[in-house]
Amino acid sequence: MQKTVFKIAGIASLIVLASSILAINAPAYAIWGHGVSYGPQYGAGPYDSYNNGLKINGISFDISKSPTTIPAQKLYVGITNMVTIKIYHHASPQFINHVALFMNLKGTLPATYKSDTSIAWDRDSGITTTDPHGIIKKATADITYDKQYMYITFQITPANTMDTSHLIIQSWDNKLSAGTEVVMNAIKIGYLPESFSR
Repeated sequence: MQKTVFKIAGIASLIVLASSILAINAPAYAIWGHGVSYGPQYGAGPYDSYNNGLKINGISFDISKSPTTIPAQKLYVGITNMVTIKIYHHASPQFINHVALFMNLKGTLPATYKSDTSIAWDRDSGITTTDPHGIIKKATADITYDKQYMYITFQITPANTMDTSHLIIQSWDNKLSAGTEVVMNAIKIGYLPESFSR
C-alpha cells in the first residue's frame, strides 16, 4: 500500500514539474488568447480564404497551403522587380507591424534560420536587408490597406544572380502573433536576356 502511494506521488510530481516547464516556455502572446491561428494569414482562413496571396511581377499565386510549390519566377539583375504579399488580419491589417521575405534557401526543409538573405519591413524601422553576398542592390516597400487586407509590395532591384531559392514569408502583429508561409522553388535571379535589353 505504501509503495503504491509513493508511486502515485512520484508520478504526480513529474506531471507538475513537466507542466511548469511547459508553462515557462509558452509564448508570451498566448496570454492574450492569441496565436498563429489569429495572426496574419495568407489565404488559408479560418476567417477568409483567397487564392492570390502572392504576386511576383504581376503573376498571382495561391499560397494558402503550406508549403506551396510554384514554378520558379525569374527576377532580373538591374531591373526593379515587384513581389506583393496580400495579408489578412481578423482584427485590422493596421495591426501588422512586421513583414519579411527570407531567401537564398535550398534543401527540403527550409527555415528562416537557414536563410542568410532577407528583406524586412517594420512599422518602426522601415526597410532593412541582410545581404552578405551582395545580391540586393536596392529594396523598398509600398503598403496599402483594403478592409481586412494589407498589401505590401516589395520593390527589389538585384545586383547579382541567385540560384533557384525557396521563399519564406513571415509577418507578425502588435501582439506578436505570427504567420509564416513557405513557398518552395519560388524565385531565381538572373540577367535579362540580351534580346529584351535592347
